[in-house]
Amino acid sequence: MMKRNLKITILIALSTMLGSCNPTETALPVSYGEVDQVLWVVSDLQRTIEGYELLGFNQVNQLGEIRLHAGQVPREAGIRLAAANLGGARVNWVEPVDPSSLFSDYLETHGEGAMALIHRFPDKKQVRQEIKRLKSLGIDVLDQLSFEVMGEQVPYVLMDTGEEGKYILGFTWGEHGSALFDGLESRNRHALKLNQYAFAIRDPEPVSDFWSSMGLPPLEISHPELGSPMYYGVPADHELIQGWQRHGSIAYEWCIPVKPPIVYEDHINLHGEGIHHLAFSVNEMDPVLDDFRSRGFVVSMGGTWGESGKPGSGRYEYIDLEQTGGVTMELLWNYRE
Repeated sequence: MMKRNLKITILIALSTMLGSCNPTETALPVSYGEVDQVLWVVSDLQRTIEGYELLGFNQVNQLGEIRLHAGQVPREAGIRLAAANLGGARVNWVEPVDPSSLFSDYLETHGEGAMALIHRFPDKKQVRQEIKRLKSLGIDVLDQLSFEVMGEQVPYVLMDTGEEGKYILGFTWGEHGSALFDGLESRNRHALKLNQYAFAIRDPEPVSDFWSSMGLPPLEISHPELGSPMYYGVPADHELIQGWQRHGSIAYEWCIPVKPPIVYEDHINLHGEGIHHLAFSVNEMDPVLDDFRSRGFVVSMGGTWGESGKPGSGRYEYIDLEQTGGVTMELLWNYRE
């Protein structure tokens, strides 16, 4: 009798354990560890290319005007496309030609800016598995896009994450589209190296909850103490909160404005919440700033962190690129002994 009761107890315990497991909870695919490319909407492709050339980025493939195919019910629209490597950030600049695509909708709603971060999966089967997993969590497909360029179809699946997650999560697979970046290196005039993808948002908690519900890490919140903060050349008394995600090779920084004037508040007011800047590590700050200023670019915000001249200290400067694609650039310098 005791053995029978013991067996029943064990079975009940196992049943309880299995019942408490969420069948949708699986390991986050390794593809999330790298951002393969950024889909970035611009209103004037040539102006954007020329602006980044002035900044020292000349690794660009201009791909001309092509036809975009989208949706379960097929529809077409014209776009102009260029692929670029910005210090390690691979971007597709897209200028909508026809007012009938997700890109033209984004431009109308948000203005110029980075719309989606794309992750590359090994094959279409694994993309389908991930779509199924996300659908079980209540995240549906927003759109399916493809275009023919350089003799091949380049597909994307975009998930409906923009409202809650503040950017569109996208997938591609296999080697599709890799040729867009053929010959493009990360080198640039000032040896700037990609350091962060960064976002401007109002409230970190719901954003953190959303991404952690699908398996990404929650935001690690910090309250930075800034030294000598400046805003468009004038001393400023602004404050922010930072949220960090370090699930891949490049950190995600979530910037929450607390006390303006501050560039994150400006971005939200102008574009809404979303991708605000790409941050780059710089070897020497002042020569880069001098060069950028001499070419007509404006420093929008800057300051320091840590104890000057000591390990752990550094300096940050933001470059206003509102007229050059709508995504701000941040330069980061870290103290080195």
